[in-house]
Amino acid sequence: MAKEEKTVEQMAEEINTSIEGLKKSINDKADLSKLEERFEAITTKLDKLVDKDGKPIVPEAIGKQQEQLDEISTQLKQLGELQKTKGESISDQVLKHLQSEDFKTKMKTPAGVRNGALDFEVKVANIDTADINSGTIEAQVEPGVSAAPWRNTPIWDRVNKGIIGQGRDAISWWEETTRTDSAVMVAEEAAPATGSAKTWTKQSMNIMRMADFTKVSREALEDFEYINSEIQDLISNGIPRKRETELLSGVGTTTYLKGITQYAKAFALPANFDKVPNANDGDVLAAALLQVMNGYTSDTNKKGFLPNTIMLNPGSAVNMRLLKNANYSYVHHPLLAPDGRSLNGVQIIENLDMTAGTFLVGDFSRAKAYVKRNMSIGFHYENEDDVLNDLVLVLATMRLAGLKVTAADAYAFVYGTFSTAKALIEAVAA
Repeated sequence: MAKEEKTVEQMAEEINTSIEGLKKSINDKADLSKLEERFEAITTKLDKLVDKDGKPIVPEAIGKQQEQLDEISTQLKQLGELQKTKGESISDQVLKHLQSEDFKTKMKTPAGVRNGALDFEVKVANIDTADINSGTIEAQVEPGVSAAPWRNTPIWDRVNKGIIGQGRDAISWWEETTRTDSAVMVAEEAAPATGSAKTWTKQSMNIMRMADFTKVSREALEDFEYINSEIQDLISNGIPRKRETELLSGVGTTTYLKGITQYAKAFALPANFDKVPNANDGDVLAAALLQVMNGYTSDTNKKGFLPNTIMLNPGSAVNMRLLKNANYSYVHHPLLAPDGRSLNGVQIIENLDMTAGTFLVGDFSRAKAYVKRNMSIGFHYENEDDVLNDLVLVLATMRLAGLKVTAADAYAFVYGTFSTAKALIEAVAA
C-alpha cells in the first residue's frame, strides 16, 4: 500500500510541474497548437488519479489541479481568439505561398517566373503593448543584491591560532619576570660571589563572547530566494570584522579584547640608527624595522626579532610611493621594492583598519589568538514575541580569549605615527 501511495504522490507532483510549465508557456505566448497538445497530455495524466469508481485518489491534489486546468482552458481559448485576430505570421504566410499549387505551376515556366511567381502580398497585423504581458511591459530583474565588498582581516590572517580545550574557561601562561645573569670568570678553586636567578609570573586571559543577530520574516525567507544568502553574508562577515578591529586596537578592559597596538612598543629612535636629514616615510619604516630587530636593548644577552610584516593604511602606502623632491621628480626609496609591496624585504600589507599616517611593524608569528568556539550561526523561531510576528531570529556567536603577546614578545612589535617618528630620526642642521 505504501508503494502505491508513493506512486500516486509522484504522479500528482509531476502533474503540478507540468501545469506550472504550461502556465509559463502561455504567458510567453507559445504556439497555440503546442499548448493544446500539452494541455491534452496533462488532462490524460489527471485521469489516472481517479479510481475505477470515479473517486479521486488524492482529493486535495486533484481538486486544485482541476481548478488550474479549467483556468488554463479559458486562457487557451482567449489566446486562440487573439491569434486569429492577428492573422498568420510572416514566416507561415511565406511557407504557405511556397507550398501552393499556383506557385509550383508558375515556377515550371520562365514566363511564370517573369510574371511574378515570387511576388505575393504579406499581411502584417498591427502589434501594440496589449499583446505583451496583458499590456504591462515588465523590467528584467537581476538576481541577488548589489553591495560593497567587506574589508579583509589581515591581522587575523597573519597571527597564529590556538584552541582552548573542553572544560577550560581561560588560557594562562608563565612569563619571565626577572632574571639575574651572574656568570663570571673566577680563579681556580674559587667560588663565584653570587648566583644567577629567575622569577616567573603567571598570566591569563578569560574567554569572551562576540555576538550579532538580525531578524527576518518567515515570509521573506520563503518568498525571496536570495534573502538567506544576504542574511548569511551580513552575519558571517559582521563577527570577523568586529574580531579584526578588536585584535588591532581593542583596549583590553571589561568585555573588550586586547589589541596588538596595546601590546606594541611605541616607536623610539633605535640604537645604532644614525639620524637622517629630510626624513621621509621610508626612513621611518627602516628605523622601525631596526627597532624590532634590536628587541629589548636593556638586556644585552637577549636577541631581537625578525620582522615579517609592515602594516599601513592604503593611503600611507600610496603616498610613500609618490614621494617627490623639490624639483617635482619622483623619489624612490632605496629599500622600497619597485612595485612598492615590500621594504628591505619585509612585506607591506595595506589595511583599511589602520588610521592614515600610522604604521605597525612586527614579527606577527609572536602573536597568538586563542579560540574556544569558532563562529556559529543559528536560526531560532521562538524568541520574545517573534512567534506572533512570524519572525526568525538569526544569531551568530564566537568565543575567544583574544590575542596573547607575552611581555618579552611585545618588543617584536612597534607602533607609531609617521609625523612623530620623523621628528625623532630627523638630523637637525648645525
